[in-house]
Amino acid sequence: MTGASLKYLIKEGFRNTWTNRMMSIASICVLMSCLVLIGSASMIFLNIDSLLGKIEEENVIMVYISNDATPDDITNMQNEINACGNIKSVEFVSKESAWQEQLNTMEEAQAEFFTQISSDIPLPNAYKVTVENLDKFDETVAKLKKIPHIDTIRENKNLAKKLVALRQGITVISVVIIAVLFVISLFIISNTIKLTVYSRRLEISIMKSVGATNSFVRLPFVVEGIILGITSGVISLGFVWGLYELAVKEFSDILSSFNGLAFLKFADYALPMLGIFVAIGVVTGVGGSIITMSKYLNKEGSEISGI
Repeated sequence: MTGASLKYLIKEGFRNTWTNRMMSIASICVLMSCLVLIGSASMIFLNIDSLLGKIEEENVIMVYISNDATPDDITNMQNEINACGNIKSVEFVSKESAWQEQLNTMEEAQAEFFTQISSDIPLPNAYKVTVENLDKFDETVAKLKKIPHIDTIRENKNLAKKLVALRQGITVISVVIIAVLFVISLFIISNTIKLTVYSRRLEISIMKSVGATNSFVRLPFVVEGIILGITSGVISLGFVWGLYELAVKEFSDILSSFNGLAFLKFADYALPMLGIFVAIGVVTGVGGSIITMSKYLNKEGSEISGI
């Protein structure tokens, strides 16, 4: 195929998209519906995943230090904790600051009573440890228990297991839903393009009768699929963005009341989502065109015109 022929066929693809604009609009609307569902589902799952991440950060391991530990021992313990691996952060909590925090939660008379009854602080020094991967929670706790000068360790193993199971479940559900929506998109756009091809069967018949190759006939439809895919992707992003901002406006006050939680910023995900939308649109548009065209291109021109 020469460069002139390729240029002509690409122009034909653009011309046919406009000439058959009602079918093009129908194809865009159908694909948009699926992409908006995919985008909305993705943002819901991303926010849930972010919420789980914040909960995981609160599921810390408190490592209480024995009273016989010297300042050098306490300093060395931090290095030993980091050496256990799977450690995201280690924060030293002095017994003075912990006791003051406890007093702040009490009523004034109660706090005064505890400060007057004794000058000794009934709390030990501690390290607040946040793990990197909850899947290795038990393994990390076992390593921490082997560190010298540790009095006790407070951890919530059951919560960690529930969070891991919940995250895995949400991941599986999100992948399945998005995959199903993608397959539905491919099926619907394929059938929509099938109507377009059927309405232009006479044009295909004439082209085949005069000796046009399959690639020559197919390319304008492929170009149409690319145009429809890109257009659907861009418009769908705008719809998802608008719906997301509307949801944020309606529910942000409710979410912020739960320990300052907040929605993710859509702008941080807009560019990757646009790329994914365009890719899905192009794949479904081009794939639908190729799948549908294969049926007609295997027929002779006279057979097509008689369909």
